[in-house]
Amino acid sequence: MMNKKFFFTSLFISCLLLFSSQSYAVNLMESFFLKVTVVENGIEHQWEYTSPGKYEYETGEKVKKSQEAKDEMLKIVKMLKLSEKVKVEEMVERLKQETFPQLESLDIRWMTGDNQLYTWVWEQTKQK
Repeated sequence: MMNKKFFFTSLFISCLLLFSSQSYAVNLMESFFLKVTVVENGIEHQWEYTSPGKYEYETGEKVKKSQEAKDEMLKIVKMLKLSEKVKVEEMVERLKQETFPQLESLDIRWMTGDNQLYTWVWEQTKQK
């Protein structure tokens, strides 16, 4: 009896941890398309996922594909905490704090597995 209770308690806690760590992020395998474009200091950085499992990461003139591009995509999705309800201002603030302090623009296009399109666009306002 005690072993069953321990097993189910452990299973429940494991599920909570798994779902709570995944709840903020896009599940790319259930998405058709995701494209994130960041511009900082005139340099464009672009992450792209196309179903099934095609990844590409470009920064300036350099292009990465396969596992390296996948790793970069997962890193940016985690940093953005991308979800259906996230606000562009929140993502901009995270990008500025973590990697792109001179962020000029952000453009995200995400097509979910059920054909819902989410778009976020932000551009730094020009100072006079």
